[in-house]
Amino acid sequence: MTAHPIAPTVSIIVPVYNAERYLGACVASILEQDYRDIEVILVDDGSTDASGALCDGFAAADDRVIVVHRDNGGIAAAQNSGLDAATGEFVTFCDNDDLMSSRMIGRLVEILEATNADMSCCRWHNVGASVAASVRDSHVGEQPGSYTSFGQPGTYYQVVFSVFLRTLLRRELYYFSEANWGKLYRRSLFDGIRFPEGRYAQDVAVAMDLYRRMNLVASCDDRLYYWLQRPDSVSHNLRSTRYYHDIVRAHGRCFELAREDGILPARAYFGLRAIAFEKRSIRSTADQEMYDEDRRYVTELLSSLSPWQRLRCAVLHGLRFLEVQVYNRTIHRRA
Repeated sequence: MTAHPIAPTVSIIVPVYNAERYLGACVASILEQDYRDIEVILVDDGSTDASGALCDGFAAADDRVIVVHRDNGGIAAAQNSGLDAATGEFVTFCDNDDLMSSRMIGRLVEILEATNADMSCCRWHNVGASVAASVRDSHVGEQPGSYTSFGQPGTYYQVVFSVFLRTLLRRELYYFSEANWGKLYRRSLFDGIRFPEGRYAQDVAVAMDLYRRMNLVASCDDRLYYWLQRPDSVSHNLRSTRYYHDIVRAHGRCFELAREDGILPARAYFGLRAIAFEKRSIRSTADQEMYDEDRRYVTELLSSLSPWQRLRCAVLHGLRFLEVQVYNRTIHRRA
């Protein structure tokens, strides 16, 4: 009798906070995966609405669901609790108001194993919350697309991020962000790495730490993740000095690691420009002191670049800045 390999378990971590309006659809889209060997870790981060009870209900109905209740500590703390509880060979994340295609996990496992990559990733849909379910339903039955694999993920993360250039150069599949959703990681990549708790941009803060550990990334052109745009989301509303401080420091970490590896830190350069927004957000003496320290930090980092490197970073920054302005006035405002 031929022995069949055992399918690896995928741990899907969902930080949950006051998401009762969207959580049911999110979890349903995960449990509907064609790939069945999953554990769904719902981390209730001290919710004050019915989210915690909903999580317990999901666990009672499906033994693949694991619930972790914890005091509120923010998304990084919730993600870390999920990583601590995960037992799967592979791990991915899902925001508590987003949706997955039913074939997302299976496709990401397939291309990761076919290439022996450390991480696989897919494309995504930006959708308004009011139409997300119907958009997802309209894509049911789509056939798998193409995929590729490549090394030096830290380099591609830093330099392939302008929509115009990656379209012109046909490098779309070499583009991936620091967002943890839409990606499947070997869980061992997180050994010794956890998200910095109590900070915004926690995903940026560990991006280069993760990517420099990887030898190979597999990327497909299937759009399998549905990223919901809501006017009341954190990224729409938080504009404090602390918010921008965390962005600057997270990209500063990526800048430093990129420089150590001889990589042009173009994406980090773009992120460091948040220092201008930090300046505009100052409302107190403490804010001013934080900004002054960050300004010195950014100046020191940029001074390490040669004139040619600064020019290349500035050109990419200009292109990406224009693209972000268009994005903010269109997709990011969807309801």
